[in-house]
Amino acid sequence: MFRSISCSRILAKEGKITGEACPNLVMPDQSTKKRATNAIETMLSRMALCSLAILLGGCAGSGASSDGTGGAGANGHASGGMGPALGTGGSVFGTGGATQVGSGGSTSSGGAQGSTGGSAAQTGGARAETGGSANGTGGQGTGGATMVGAGGERSGGAGGTTGTGGAGGQGTSAGCPPTAVFCDDFEDGNLDGWVKMESGGTLAIDSTHASSGKNALAITMATGQRGGWLQRTGAPLFPLPKNAIYGRVMMYFESLPGGHTDFIRAAPTGGNAPWYNVGEQTGKVLLNYFGNGSDCWARPSPSTNIPLNTWMCWEFGYDGTKNQMQFYINSQLSRMVDGVGDGCSGANVWTAPTFNYLAIGAYNAQPTISPSIGKMWFDDIAVSTTGRVGCPAAMP
Repeated sequence: MFRSISCSRILAKEGKITGEACPNLVMPDQSTKKRATNAIETMLSRMALCSLAILLGGCAGSGASSDGTGGAGANGHASGGMGPALGTGGSVFGTGGATQVGSGGSTSSGGAQGSTGGSAAQTGGARAETGGSANGTGGQGTGGATMVGAGGERSGGAGGTTGTGGAGGQGTSAGCPPTAVFCDDFEDGNLDGWVKMESGGTLAIDSTHASSGKNALAITMATGQRGGWLQRTGAPLFPLPKNAIYGRVMMYFESLPGGHTDFIRAAPTGGNAPWYNVGEQTGKVLLNYFGNGSDCWARPSPSTNIPLNTWMCWEFGYDGTKNQMQFYINSQLSRMVDGVGDGCSGANVWTAPTFNYLAIGAYNAQPTISPSIGKMWFDDIAVSTTGRVGCPAAMP
């Protein structure tokens, strides 16, 4: 801007620079002096702005800005935003004090969520942090707190999502099949939806034995007495869309009465004959049709004794459109009657009624023959109108 000056002093005369005492002095022209004045004014202006910025929250230092990497959430991850990191000497206003910033302005990576001093974020160049979501089994992530400062806001990391809990152990319910119209596992401790009929027997929920969960229906038959039923009529089961009804009952026998006892009965309105029955006689499975002047029977082949003190899955299917009865034990077909059984007292035709009644329990048709006490538990009942519901996935 100035050429060299060879003399040792410059005299000021009348407020102007003169070279009278220094003949070698070369004076600048007016254009050069104007550029020098502008440069000085610009420098002073920048110094003033920088001083003001320091008072308000930080001035951009000599370090270069860089994108920071957010701290990790619980079992998760976080990504840094696009805002600039601050140089040496800078600070960000946040509740609780200034943010510590790495030398040269780059934010250290790998810090914990919401690290000491707070992660930098401010309006006009904010760096947002997002907490990771927890993926641990059964675990839960922890979100960072929100810190608000002058000129901006720092959002804490989002809380992690709850992980998947472990599978339930023993004692869980068998569940209700998707095709079932209704189910009852007796876990609620009541007999809602049923009409209880006792005739010399007792039907009550207890926890002595259970196929699943903790409860089952306990049935006690006194010597020489009929027993009792749980009965269903009306919606949602009846009327049947195609006069066919299917279901399953988990059964546990401690003792069986003498004579002929029915466990699962379908009948017309009012429970009157004719009946489709699944039961037992002298300790062996017996399928029975009773009504229209006939008393018919059919047995599995070979016919074996019903085991005691073990849970079994009994499935029934009564299809009135085909005069057909199906019976399964533990998912295996035990016997099917297709219009005709093994024998009858009367015409051997199992003509089905229009089913509007279902009874599950223990009802002795011959209480005076070899009378004895019967004790049993029923559980996990499921009934459908479209087809087999199958046994529980986890058999006891």
